[in-house]
Amino acid sequence: MALAEAVRPVPAPSESLLPALVRLALPIAGSNLLQRGVGIVDTLMVGRLGASELAAVGLSQLLILFLMGLVYGLGIGCTVAVAYHTGAGDSDRRARAIRASLLLGFGIAVVLTLLGLSASAPTARLLGASGSVLTFTLQYLAITWTFFIFKVMLHMTASIFYGVGDSRTPLSVIIFVNLIHVGIAFPLIFGWAGAPRMGVRGAAIASVISEAFGAVSLLILAWRRRWLRCGGWWSDPGEVRRIVSIGSPAIGERLVTYGMQLVYAKLVISFGVAAYAAHQVGLNIEALSFLPGLGFAQAATTLVGQRLGAGEGTAARRSGVWAAWLAVAAMSAFGLTYVIFPYGWVALFTSDQEVLAYGRTLMWIMAVLQPPLALALALSGALRGAGETAVVLYAAIIGGWIVRIPFAYLLGVHFGLGLVAVWLTMWLDWWVRGAVVLLRFRHLRWNEVRL
Repeated sequence: MALAEAVRPVPAPSESLLPALVRLALPIAGSNLLQRGVGIVDTLMVGRLGASELAAVGLSQLLILFLMGLVYGLGIGCTVAVAYHTGAGDSDRRARAIRASLLLGFGIAVVLTLLGLSASAPTARLLGASGSVLTFTLQYLAITWTFFIFKVMLHMTASIFYGVGDSRTPLSVIIFVNLIHVGIAFPLIFGWAGAPRMGVRGAAIASVISEAFGAVSLLILAWRRRWLRCGGWWSDPGEVRRIVSIGSPAIGERLVTYGMQLVYAKLVISFGVAAYAAHQVGLNIEALSFLPGLGFAQAATTLVGQRLGAGEGTAARRSGVWAAWLAVAAMSAFGLTYVIFPYGWVALFTSDQEVLAYGRTLMWIMAVLQPPLALALALSGALRGAGETAVVLYAAIIGGWIVRIPFAYLLGVHFGLGLVAVWLTMWLDWWVRGAVVLLRFRHLRWNEVRL
């Protein structure tokens, strides 16, 4: 295969960055939405079984996201390395980076499976789960951890495609993942069409089967396009170091963020099962606005990495600026609907009146959260593409652990201002994170960046 065919071309220097960014971001946003859609669909269906099942699936997904932080960091390192070699036109080093990424993904999947199976019960109890909530949580997690490798490899293979600059193929595969998931989940959860009524276990089984299809499909497609080659060392030391050095701060950032969310969840669940169920519903609704912004952030990571690989620092910086504007616009539009239709959004997930009462207030808070969240997401994505993952880690530490958690405890618990005060600290957290990454973005010497 000729080099021109092996390496997906990046936009020429004279080409407008905006169309390239939108073409890349929209399929990524769709893929993110549909990947998150597996969890959202589980929440929608299980929410009809009762508040305990709803709270259990929400808590399970939070624990899964915490361990997926390790995988997310490796995915960032994979995308940046692949994008850099793509921009530089080096198909051989790109193939080495892909092999190293998959090897690292496999290794981390084994470790996380063992950790998840051994730590789920004590962690859930530590977070306040008990009775039926604890039972349902452990049922869901036991199945998820056993087949966790499929979730990991789905994320890593999608990261490879994003680094090359192909975001449409993962979107197509994720569409089929969701269709398979819905087709299996509905009968297994509710006992429809002769299937056994399995409740939360049925939701978990449907998730692992559909994710296995997605991971295998993307691996086969990468092989057919000759991006994945078996020749040569899989553990190329240079590429492993590059991926780990870029991904490690991103891993730290995710662990810091999800660890903060676990502590935050413990504060929320102390207000009761209905409060925590409303919190999980709110996070699933907020994900609908969060994921388009994340799509622009991941597109910025790819374009910044490709432009830097091609030696175009100014164009790399402009990619981040455009990503920020587009993310703020898209997420603010979602926020407007949260203000206008708060009850309608929450009613999609539950009919429990106590949960609905909490949910309306949460939607108004989620609305004002959108601009700072969008700014922080997009600029963090651009900085990751430049290898500045440590800055994003510092922003997460400052915003989450120094601002959100202490203020949530002081205002909500110590001073007795309640659940609304705890939720409002999310808004303060993301303004702080946005300010930190904006400061670094503005002062970075883009034409001198080398990965």
